[in-house]
Amino acid sequence: MKRYSTKLKIADITIQMQSKFLLEQFSEEERILQVEERYNNFFYEGKDNPEIKIEVEIVKELPKITGAKNLFTTIHPDDNSKNWCLLKKDKTYIYRTLLEDKEQQMLINEDLNQIIAYLLPKKHKGQCWYPTDLIYDFLQVLLINYLALRKKGIFTHSVGIKDLDGRGLLFTGKSGTGKTTTAKLWHKHSRAMVLNDDRIIIRKIKGRFFIYGSPWHGEFSDYLTSRIESAPLEKIFFIYHSPQNTVRQISKKEAFGFLYPALFPTFWDKECLENIVLFSQNLVQSIPCYSLGFVNNRKVIEFVRDMNYKNLHTLRLKKMKDVK
Repeated sequence: MKRYSTKLKIADITIQMQSKFLLEQFSEEERILQVEERYNNFFYEGKDNPEIKIEVEIVKELPKITGAKNLFTTIHPDDNSKNWCLLKKDKTYIYRTLLEDKEQQMLINEDLNQIIAYLLPKKHKGQCWYPTDLIYDFLQVLLINYLALRKKGIFTHSVGIKDLDGRGLLFTGKSGTGKTTTAKLWHKHSRAMVLNDDRIIIRKIKGRFFIYGSPWHGEFSDYLTSRIESAPLEKIFFIYHSPQNTVRQISKKEAFGFLYPALFPTFWDKECLENIVLFSQNLVQSIPCYSLGFVNNRKVIEFVRDMNYKNLHTLRLKKMKDVK
């Protein structure tokens, strides 16, 4: 029997999706909306073995599961309807969404790396599936848990910049503090890469923190072609609008207080939540953190870059004094 398969690589995690049912990369509607630009760079054709395997089944109706414990339910902000929910029965997690035209149910093992995805037939298309059926929202929810369970990283509401020197800068803050504005400024007025304007994954690899782009973004999407990139994290900025560009380095305790609201906490899993907190504490202890007030114009880019130059210049002067 013929098998259809595709692989993704997100934050250096390889994910394989496969099925006996026909795989179509993108629907006509997705092509019109240019959804493929959002995801194309994340498709992976290399030889790395997948860390996560997803088997796709097309069924007439979703399997009925009784006796499962509800762990978490999200509500859609537009009409207060259920968006998706997470349940657990014995050692199996169940992800379920009943959104119109996207009813699906996933059975997930305890290690979060083996999944059976049950999808309904497509209207006018029959028994076929698209990778986007799984990428949004399920795969995001899965990776948040997967990274937390294995102490491999965290998701953050933030803007990630890979500057011309290769160093990574993270800009984060509450809603309305200027993340989208920051992404637009750096995209328009610098040759740096905007990795993402809303979903940045942070991982620690061989003792060093890295930021990664992801397929999930906010309001600004002109930078999509560069999203698969990563960069070693140099500084974290907690941003806010200000009459003038101003910056101050903040304590580790203050930094964690600013960072926590920007995280994606797994409220349904105590162990994973503790891992996220510990990872975040280690992050702000290891990476310099700043409070950055900025004006909505291009000058903030040089303001931030001058910080890097001045820090480097100060370090060189100190080394020269030490030698003397």
